[in-house]
Amino acid sequence: MMRLARSILILAAGGAVLAPLCALGHGAEFLSAKLTLLPDSEVLLEVTADYGSNPLIMDESAALDALADPVRLKQHETLVPLATLATATISQHHNWADYAPAAYLPSGTDDEAHTLITSAWRWRSAEPEIVFEMPKGKLHDVLLWTHDATHPDAPPKWMLLLAGDRSRPIPIQLTPWWRSWMAAAGAGGLVLTGIYFVSRNFTLRQRTL
Repeated sequence: MMRLARSILILAAGGAVLAPLCALGHGAEFLSAKLTLLPDSEVLLEVTADYGSNPLIMDESAALDALADPVRLKQHETLVPLATLATATISQHHNWADYAPAAYLPSGTDDEAHTLITSAWRWRSAEPEIVFEMPKGKLHDVLLWTHDATHPDAPPKWMLLLAGDRSRPIPIQLTPWWRSWMAAAGAGGLVLTGIYFVSRNFTLRQRTL
């Protein structure tokens, strides 16, 4: 069942590529990786496992193992574990709504009970684009989908990553040049103001003496 759904997805999408989200098979058979693009080059990756209805994840311990190293970030031809970017925040919940697209699960499963664990990593990217890769030998497929916090009404895009797959480059929200300039100008102004007051106090002391 899972392999059939996987094959259909790959044929429909032409591989692990970005595309508008379409209805999937049984969403619980994948790890859901929600990538939120935040302002100022920040990104938030939330990877969720459902061990209540995933035949490949039998219990909480197996879910935590699956979330320990689900995907890696490509940096200069090197794959970097998420743990080197930020400390993971672990949460347990029962609602897919905030961690999967609306069409992630087939209709009729919204009222089903799920036992979910989410690992979240948040960091500031040093590159204008980020690329994820699934290490070879991984058991759990990852449905990577993007959510642009600056355009919340935009439809999500997704890519199914299998072991050994690499995502297309995902542009992040860079800091506008004028904001960086204003920050630098503000910092420079504070420095000049400090120098002025230090110099003024020194001059007053010299006159007093």
